[in-house]
Amino acid sequence: MTKRRFISFCALLLCAALTVVAFPGDRLMASPWRYGTNFGADGSDGRSGRDGRDGIDGVDQIIYAEGAPMTFDLSGSDGGDGDDGEHGESARCPVFWGNRPEYNISGADGGDGGSGGDAGRGGHGGDVTIFYQQPQALKNVFVNLSGGQAGAAGRGGYGGDGCNCYDNSWRVRTCKWEEKKRDDGSTYREEKCKTRTYYCRDGRDGRNGRDGSIATDGNFGNVTLIQNYTSIPRENPSQTVTVRQLQNQPITLSKNIWQSQSGLLSKLAGGSRVPNNYTEYVEFAEVPVSLAWQAAQPIQTFYDAKFKLRLGDRRNLSVEQTGDLWLDYDVVRQGEAYQINVKRAIAKSDATQLIRQSTDGVGRDLTMKLVDLGQYDDWIDTDFRVIYRTRDPNPEFREGYTYTSRYEGNLEPAYVEKNGEEFILYIGDLPMKFQYLQSGTGVEIEVVATRSFADNSTTQTILWTGVLP
Repeated sequence: MTKRRFISFCALLLCAALTVVAFPGDRLMASPWRYGTNFGADGSDGRSGRDGRDGIDGVDQIIYAEGAPMTFDLSGSDGGDGDDGEHGESARCPVFWGNRPEYNISGADGGDGGSGGDAGRGGHGGDVTIFYQQPQALKNVFVNLSGGQAGAAGRGGYGGDGCNCYDNSWRVRTCKWEEKKRDDGSTYREEKCKTRTYYCRDGRDGRNGRDGSIATDGNFGNVTLIQNYTSIPRENPSQTVTVRQLQNQPITLSKNIWQSQSGLLSKLAGGSRVPNNYTEYVEFAEVPVSLAWQAAQPIQTFYDAKFKLRLGDRRNLSVEQTGDLWLDYDVVRQGEAYQINVKRAIAKSDATQLIRQSTDGVGRDLTMKLVDLGQYDDWIDTDFRVIYRTRDPNPEFREGYTYTSRYEGNLEPAYVEKNGEEFILYIGDLPMKFQYLQSGTGVEIEVVATRSFADNSTTQTILWTGVLP
């Protein structure tokens, strides 16, 4: 499209007729559209074009191929075109100026062009599931699963023209008579004149509207082939069970197994519009899961322990043990089945029996001794984190003393000694200034113990506040 600037002949005659009336005060010759320091009237903005409608997706379909010729058009429809935006209106400008005004002026602005409407996307092809017994029956099934084409985006409208100045600047000389007195008291008149320069700025041309957004074509629908079935079996791929349930009888997990294949175009009727890749139903997998209790602890104590079981696409079994009863187990595959062998068992509460026995020494000899009162200290792995704080010298009003952290970090094995159920933490060897370890120092020692058994873990916090001896 070519941008055109024009004033119709009728508009020209009208403007010429209107501009013959002079305004008082030596102003710009008459224009009905002038206001303030502008001359002309701004053009209106163009309206934006409407967006194109999206194409309609094809309907999903289930087909039972038994050998008779069948035709299915499940294609998506085309998207609609976006409308073009309207052009902005040009400013309405006076045909000519008369006397130059005694002030700066600017031209009216052109209207902005409207934005083009966005294109509508193409509709997606429908998905189809085909049940069949004999592969040759697929040769009689013609299917169109193509996606629709996207519509065209609308074009933005052009901006309108602004009013241009006939002169960019001009000088105006003004004079006035002043009455003055002579020395003898008589009066006389004297003319005083001055010259000023005024300027005109062209009006802004309207901005062109943006083009509408481009849309995408619709996608092919998906094809699933299922042989020797008339419906998809109901599956049970995951379950949460207790030890009591597994002891009574094995449970069976089931899952539909699928795989991606290629070569669909050679299986269906010639000319079918489908993707070459498809999904094929492989089998209905059923996998028993049983329990073997090999732990020394009575199984009845752990009846409520839970397992989360999930069967994967390759018949693989994932097992997660949950709750406050902790089991150490392994999973063994036995042909098409699985067996969970429980070797050890403790309660979560057995892992939180640490107490502080003593805090001894001073300076680099400062230690803290912890004792595990539980029965399974040899089964539980323990990691320590220490926060060592010193008391600030003055209490904070009635709220008591405050403490400043001097060390915070995990204890490396070199700082921990284990003797049976006892743990000795070598606090004085930690990398901090010696002044914080001196006798008479008020301290707060916080020990966070992470205690782990098999795949389970919990934390216990031990806090001691006192004065170093």
